[in-house]
Amino acid sequence: MKRNLINEITSIKSRSEFNTRYDFKTKLNDIEYAFKENLHYNGKYNQELLKYIPIATVACFEGFFRSTYKELIDFGKPFSDNIVKFNQAKNVKFDFDIVNAIQTKTFSIGEFISHILPCNNYKDINSNLSTLIGKDFTSEIKLFEKESIFEKVKETSKNFKENSNQIFADINRTFELRHIFCHEFATNFDVNREEILRCFSSAKTFINQTNNFIWETIYPNAPETQTEMNIQSNIEFEKVDKEFLELIDLIKERKSNNFGIDPELFDKKLNLWKDYRKNKAELDASQVEGGTMYPTIYINSLKITTKEKIESLKKEFELELRKKASR
Repeated sequence: MKRNLINEITSIKSRSEFNTRYDFKTKLNDIEYAFKENLHYNGKYNQELLKYIPIATVACFEGFFRSTYKELIDFGKPFSDNIVKFNQAKNVKFDFDIVNAIQTKTFSIGEFISHILPCNNYKDINSNLSTLIGKDFTSEIKLFEKESIFEKVKETSKNFKENSNQIFADINRTFELRHIFCHEFATNFDVNREEILRCFSSAKTFINQTNNFIWETIYPNAPETQTEMNIQSNIEFEKVDKEFLELIDLIKERKSNNFGIDPELFDKKLNLWKDYRKNKAELDASQVEGGTMYPTIYINSLKITTKEKIESLKKEFELELRKKASR
């Protein structure tokens, strides 16, 4: 029976409120808290609970890395150019339903590609990320050292570099244990407490190092303090807003082009849209109202809404703008 990829993707999205790298990374903290609270039962560690740790860890891996693939692809060049290299993508036909789902933003091209990529072991992870970044992921992450004002970030890089061989061995072992516990009853298998907890610790270090590496790959030299983030967000919004205003001027220019629009009605609609943009930004930022993150979330919302409007206007006046550009 043919897979219904649209239903698969939308169902996964409906079961999770958030699907970012950060969300999956923090889930490992939840797992750690749970087993630290409940690992001992009547003075003895619980073997059944221990079996769950590698199972949950691999689930976090899959969520984290599929989110990472999506983020890289949807970010655009150079990562989006590399998706043609995936052999798996060649075996999936983009029928009209899938094309329509992407066009109507039911899901993005990044969500679609990340969903069909394999994520069964570390070999898959390394292959997928190496293809997207255009470099061998394992080699890059071994050498990566994040320059940061935060000691915890620097400690993660140091710990990973000093113990990378053991960490990679533990990652492979985690996938192996997950397979054993999910697909075999394994009554004669020794559930080694120290091994499972060591593998989990390695998984946390690996995910944290990868998260820092991906962030630096997409946003090199990004600001780290909230004040710096607020300043950077304002700079980025001003750049997008300038592009928006220049596009509006081009559309409204009637000396060499007659777009057949009513200038007063056009301005009225733009003012209504600006009110919407402002209200949406206030709503998006309201979850952290009074906090230091409010300006960043507010400005980022303005930026995203403005970029969407730019694309909408370009499509609406595509023919006229093309004529203008050719003159």
